[in-house]
Amino acid sequence: MRGRKRNNFERHGDLFFVTSTVVGFARIFELKYMCDIMIENLNYYQNRGDFTIIAYVIMPDHFHLIIKTDKGLSISQCIGNLKRITSRKITSELEKQGNKKLLSSLSKNALLEPSSDSRVWKYRFDSFVITNEDTLRRKIQYIHNNPVTSGLVSEPTEWRYTSARNYAGLDDVLIPVDVEWRCLDYGFVPSGKGS
Repeated sequence: MRGRKRNNFERHGDLFFVTSTVVGFARIFELKYMCDIMIENLNYYQNRGDFTIIAYVIMPDHFHLIIKTDKGLSISQCIGNLKRITSRKITSELEKQGNKKLLSSLSKNALLEPSSDSRVWKYRFDSFVITNEDTLRRKIQYIHNNPVTSGLVSEPTEWRYTSARNYAGLDDVLIPVDVEWRCLDYGFVPSGKGS
């Protein structure tokens, strides 16, 4: 969702549930090196201070995030930056790997999108302003259960590319996640940590 309508919603908060999908629903994140690009860039933008990640999952053909935007940035700026740089890096890596089949599929499907600035992501992304703790908990649970409901694993923590591992207290996490929601200034440690 871009344009005036998104600006209307962005004024109402800085905590968002976000979904973005690969053009043609191509399952590019079945490839580890594609996931590595997403992880690297999520870490980069979080470290730079653009947003704080509260929950995430990278699925084969899409991702979900719960982020609190920082530095006065809009959700459109945050996700636009992430999609733009990952699109370039993913395309470059596919060329480097010689994956002509996937490059061709992405290129064909990108032609069906209203914007030609991305060969990887659908033009639009979905964002939803989270305004209360109950909704936050439900969205975190949805994110963590996504690989289970998709039949990819039997337990959320079995999926490598998810904050379910952070919330479970595992050591081998890929992205630091604010599991105590300190960035929200709620002043409490969530019981059950949202999972």
